[in-house]
Amino acid sequence: MTTFPIQFLLLLTMFIGVRVLACAREARRRAQPMAADREAVILIGLGATSDLFMRAVHQGLSKYKVLGIIDDSADSTDLLFYNVPILGSVRNPQAIVDRLMRLDQLPRSLLLTEAVTHFDSEGIAHLRSWAEAQGIRIRSLPHLTDVQPHYPGNGDAASIDPEDVLTRPQKSVELKLLRETYRGQKVLVTGAGGSIGSELVRQIASLDPELIVLIENSEYNAYQVDRILARHFPNVPRKLHLCCIRDRVHLQAIFEEHQPDMVFNAAALKHVPLVEANPCEGVLTNIIGTRNVCDAARSVGVKAFVQVSTDKAVNTTNIMGATKRVAEFYCQAQDLITRDLGNDTRFFAVRFGNVLGSSGSLIPLFQEQIGRGGPLTVTHPDMERYFMTIREAVELTLVAAAQGLRAKDDNGRIFVLDMGKPVRIVDMAERMICMAGKTPGEDIKIEFIGIRPGEKLFEELFDRNEKIQPAGFSGVSCAIPNPVPMSRLRAAILRLEQSARCGDEATLRCGLADLVPGFAGNRESDIRPFPKKSSESSAERQSATDLRATKANNDRIFA
Repeated sequence: MTTFPIQFLLLLTMFIGVRVLACAREARRRAQPMAADREAVILIGLGATSDLFMRAVHQGLSKYKVLGIIDDSADSTDLLFYNVPILGSVRNPQAIVDRLMRLDQLPRSLLLTEAVTHFDSEGIAHLRSWAEAQGIRIRSLPHLTDVQPHYPGNGDAASIDPEDVLTRPQKSVELKLLRETYRGQKVLVTGAGGSIGSELVRQIASLDPELIVLIENSEYNAYQVDRILARHFPNVPRKLHLCCIRDRVHLQAIFEEHQPDMVFNAAALKHVPLVEANPCEGVLTNIIGTRNVCDAARSVGVKAFVQVSTDKAVNTTNIMGATKRVAEFYCQAQDLITRDLGNDTRFFAVRFGNVLGSSGSLIPLFQEQIGRGGPLTVTHPDMERYFMTIREAVELTLVAAAQGLRAKDDNGRIFVLDMGKPVRIVDMAERMICMAGKTPGEDIKIEFIGIRPGEKLFEELFDRNEKIQPAGFSGVSCAIPNPVPMSRLRAAILRLEQSARCGDEATLRCGLADLVPGFAGNRESDIRPFPKKSSESSAERQSATDLRATKANNDRIFA
């Protein structure tokens, strides 16, 4: 008589145990980062270390997503290790490179599971050369459960990788669309030797274009970018021109000679305090130069013109942002003309914030200051900025242009990249000090020097008067400003050009204030002393509150 009760209790216990185990696995799965948020990597080496690492990845204890494994031996090719394919042997690196280039997503890093001397030196050298051309890092395997990469405490600030400073996962893109859009095209890039321009050139070169036309004003930058292409992409045809985009005649001749299909305008003056002190130069490059490139692109019938813009153009308080805002207006007006006339040439503006590691940006400055033993100079303890790596900003810019060409009826939009949440500058400074093996405040001090002319505590991604729409693809939203008629724009730009060439800063500032909503244009009003918390005025506190509200709205849009 006791058999059935005992069986019932055993079955009930087993049933409950299975349910508990299933719930625990589901809870753990939900707690793991989404696959899209993990850093895509390729593992080099197959041994005990890689086995432990793959267990950690499989159990959700690592931020990495392993796309494939490169083994020492050729016998294991196409086998699976923890359901991850073995791509081939390091002794046959070209076959691995060919296979990687067929993937829809490239890795961010190649992770060595052993010391580099453990592997075939020629194979590693070949993979390193390919990775360098693709902007992919080769790194030693981090600790299994590291949320952030491990850094040796050697105090070498120069070894800090800008990508490691970013506290959020980088956006990833599918390469199929990019290959379909840019393969076989003639692509022209202005400012080709700058931080954004050179990354644009590198990524476009990897997509097998028919020709890359490089326009650069700096002789040194032109030499550097040409050297990079000659080393990593010798088979990609290229033509380099030393030219300033202010020179309308020379620019037009270049466009007529090469008849490009796609144009990326990355040439600009971007340093806020420098442009604030030299407003005429800012207008001549950022407005007049952009107008010249736009008009030349229209004259030869390019497929797409892409203007690289900045979050500093939004509700701006500085000359640099105001000039970039006018450039956005001009690009939008050209795109609306395309719609009204039924032309094929599209004009897009792509807006994003600070890029890590660019020339003149925070990372190189902090690295230099850490190397000198400090102090690190920060303008204000509450100052925040949006940050992206150069690579992901350029990838999303290329994607935005490709997707924009597919959308035939959405003229006049500005593509705004998802920058994640803003980062406090002081937090970034402390993080870099720790990454260099030092203690913030003890080994290296942080000094607050006050807000510089034209700067704001918080940057914004959308203007208060813009309509905001989804872009229809990941990582990007759209802003639609109230358009400025082309007739008014051309007349205003002509007056700005005359004022700039005459050095009439007062008239120039008034002209920008008339054209850009919310921009005061008064130099003195833009200069704010370093605000002490105990003596902040109610107006300053209200301004900070309004900016925080706008920033929170930006975060909700991309949530």
